[in-house]
Amino acid sequence: MHRRPVQPDGVEQEEARCARELPLKLVIADASLVPCDMPDPVAGAGSTTTLFIEHPALAGCLRLAFQTVWAGAAPAPGSGSVS
Repeated sequence: MHRRPVQPDGVEQEEARCARELPLKLVIADASLVPCDMPDPVAGAGSTTTLFIEHPALAGCLRLAFQTVWAGAAPAPGSGSVS
């Protein structure tokens, strides 16, 4: 798991943590856009389809799910994780 919080001085700091399992691959682009990368049953094994869903409530719900998994994950060695 990775996140890139922006510090008050505008500098990004990458953090990484390790979780035993994740419910899905998740990217939250902003407060309302959620790209979902899902297996594509039509294209065959190993293929994926990405859906772009613009919905602020869904983005908020998935952000909460990310924060919950993040809180229970262990900091990755040498990642600079602070919280």
